[in-house]
Amino acid sequence: MRRLAGDADPLFQGVAAATAQPDNARIATEFLNESIAAMQRLQSLLDAEAFGRAVHMMLRADAIWLLGSQWSFPIAACLEYALRHTDKRVGLISGLGGMQWGEARSIRRGDLLIAVSCAPHAPETLEILEDARSRGAGLIAITDSLIGRLPDLADCCLVVQDPCRFGFRSLSGTLGLAQSLFFALAYRLELEPTPGTQAG
Repeated sequence: MRRLAGDADPLFQGVAAATAQPDNARIATEFLNESIAAMQRLQSLLDAEAFGRAVHMMLRADAIWLLGSQWSFPIAACLEYALRHTDKRVGLISGLGGMQWGEARSIRRGDLLIAVSCAPHAPETLEILEDARSRGAGLIAITDSLIGRLPDLADCCLVVQDPCRFGFRSLSGTLGLAQSLFFALAYRLELEPTPGTQAG
C-alpha cells in the first residue's frame, strides 16, 4: 500500500518521540532539584510557633498514634518506628486487613493522633480524625494546605508542599518535617542513643 506524503511512519514516530524525551539522568536531576527546592522552602517558611506547639503536644501526650493512608503511609510508619525508641506508648493505624477502625478505637482522652495527609484527603483519614476528636484526643495534621476539612479538625497544623509528578508527591519535605518533630522531641526527652537504632 502506498503511503501518502503527509502520513507519518509509526516506527519513525516512535523513534522521534524517544529521542525527544529527556534522558533518565536528567529526569532524576530535575526531580531531585525540585525536592531540594521544596526542602529549602520548608526551612525558610516553617511556622516555628506551630512546630513548637506540636512538639509540646507530643511531649505531654499519654500515647501517640500515627495515621497515614496510601502515599502518606511511609511517613507515618517512619515516625512510628522512631517514636518506639522513646518511653511513649505508640500506635500505628495501618488499616491492615481493613482493621483501621479496630485500631482507632484504642485512642483515648489524653492521647495524641498525628495524621499525615495531602489533598485530596482519604475519606477514612477524615473519619478517623473526627472519631479521635470525639474521644478527646489531641490532633496534629501534617498536610499541604491550611484550607480544608483536615486543618479545621486539627489542633495544630504543619504545612509542607512537596513537588508532584504524575499525581505522586515527593516525600522529601514531608519526611524531613516528620523526622524534625522526632528529633525535637528526643532533645526535650533527653533521649539517649540506643544500640541498633541505625540498623537497616
